[in-house]
This record gives sequence, structure tokens and C-alpha cells, in this order.
Amino acid sequence: MGGASVERAISLITGKAICDNLNKEKYNILSIEMGKDHKFYLLKNKKRKLLNLYDLSKKINIVFIALHGTFGEDGGVQGLLEALGVKYTGCGVMSSALAMNKVFANQIYFANGLPFPQFIHFKKRNWKESREKILSDAKKRIGLPCVVKPVDQGSAVGVSIVKTEIEMIKAIEKTIKQHSWLMMQKFIRGQEATCGVIEKEGKLIPLPPTHILPNLGEFYDYKSKYAAGGSTHVCPADFPHEINHAIQELAIKCHIALGCRGMSRTDVFVADDGNLYILETNTIPGMTQTSLFPEAASKAGINFTEMLDLIIKASL
Repeated sequence: MGGASVERAISLITGKAICDNLNKEKYNILSIEMGKDHKFYLLKNKKRKLLNLYDLSKKINIVFIALHGTFGEDGGVQGLLEALGVKYTGCGVMSSALAMNKVFANQIYFANGLPFPQFIHFKKRNWKESREKILSDAKKRIGLPCVVKPVDQGSAVGVSIVKTEIEMIKAIEKTIKQHSWLMMQKFIRGQEATCGVIEKEGKLIPLPPTHILPNLGEFYDYKSKYAAGGSTHVCPADFPHEINHAIQELAIKCHIALGCRGMSRTDVFVADDGNLYILETNTIPGMTQTSLFPEAASKAGINFTEMLDLIIKASL
């Protein structure tokens, strides 16, 4: 848990919730934090002890990854653990990296005939050299309003909805200072939903979809996700039955297409015309008591401890 990304604080909350809810009679639990300094620490009795992960790897059966964002969801820590010969929960290196990168994930969706909003993407050097061409492409292919966001961030970090060309330029100029690869995506008028997938005895089980109603922002942004009262979750979602079923089917297809393992959660837009569009697939969804994934699992009759057991079993 932890890490050096902007999602560090949420990761620590997720990690603590997992430790608190694991079956203490079944597991001997060690809490490991990745610090902002990229070093690993063993947490015990509110103290941090510098850890040699290589030495500890000989004593570990499996690592439960609760590391959101960079290094956790992009395949970084998965590659490290594989090099050490340590088993871990969730997706492997390749599927983690693909899901975290919105351009590559959308290309996978496209190859599998799955729906997603039209987009263009560019890097910092392209913006410096071909600004007018990028703006022209955006007008022709995306239109306004549109969404400007980093290609490889989670938790709606750096996401802006822009309604004019001036707003678009300002959003790009601001975001590209911190993130070198951006995408502009067609704005879909509709409602936000999400659907988790969990593996049980080799079978993929779609959880009940959740209809997300942001209370603090125009969309389900960082504040709406994590601030108290930031959003309202309706689970099972209050869409028509056929829409809920279609969302579940889409979540399963995304899980398979990206090669996910153990768990995933796919965010979807239900457009006003009834069509569905994939926003992204999360390979390490939040795991607090009020997070979307465990909340939906509980609606499916799977309590927090049982949910963690299933994720571990799918990864052993």
C-alpha cells in the first residue's frame, strides 16, 4: 500500500481496510508500505521499519496489492514481485499496464468490438510542434464539449470537461505540465455507472452494477470519489433490467479482453440514447468499506472477508 503517486492517501486507506478485514485465523498478515522515497517499509505498532523485500520474499506466500496509481496499477510492482518469484493478487504485468494506459486500453476495446468514446491523443512534444493540427483534429473528430485527461492516471486525476476552444487550450496547457501524454475524448451526455467482476472457482462473476450520482462536481471527479458525501451510489443500479444486464456483460468482456485476473471494475457511461460507452477498466479498485467494489460485492451476498478470500484464491 502507499506508493509515490497522487493516489497514495487512498491506497493507504484501502490497505488498512484489507488488513482489518482479512481472516486473522487463516492468514498471518504483514503490512508493507511503499514510501514516497520508493523504498519499502514494514508497518508494525504504528512504526515503520525499512524492509529488504528480497529477504522477506522468501517468507511470503502471496502479496495482496493495494497500491493504487503509478507502480501499483501499471504493472510496476507486479514486475518486481515476479522477478522475486513472489505471487500476488490481481492482474499481471501486461494486463495492468494495458488497463492503466487509456490509449492502449481503448485500442484493445476496439480490437474486440467494444464501445468507447471517440478520442485523439498526443504527447508534449506533439503539442509544442503541431498545436494547430491537434486543435483542428479535435474539432473535426471530437467536437465540443469534450474531455481532456492524462492517458495514464486514475481517480479522475487531471480530468477536465471543456466547452470552448479557449477552455480546451487552457486545460491542455495546465495538464501537460504534469502529464506528458494526454487524450481528448468525446463528451458523452448520460449517466455514470460501474460494474465489478470477481473470480470464483474459475468462473467470472459480474457484481450488481452501480449507478453513480456525483454530488460535488460536474462528474465523478476526485472530490466526488473520496470526500464525505461526494457521491450517491445506487446499487443495484436503477437502470432498466436490460441496461443493467448489458453493463454486466460489458464488464465481463473488458475483463477478458484485457487479460485481467481475480478482480476488475469497469466504468461505463450510459448515454441518453441508451448506448453504453466504456470509460476505463480498473485493475485495483478501492477496497474501503464504502468503496464501489466491496459495496457491490455485499449486494451480491459476498461480505468483505469472503471477497478478499476469493481474490486471493484466484491468484494462487
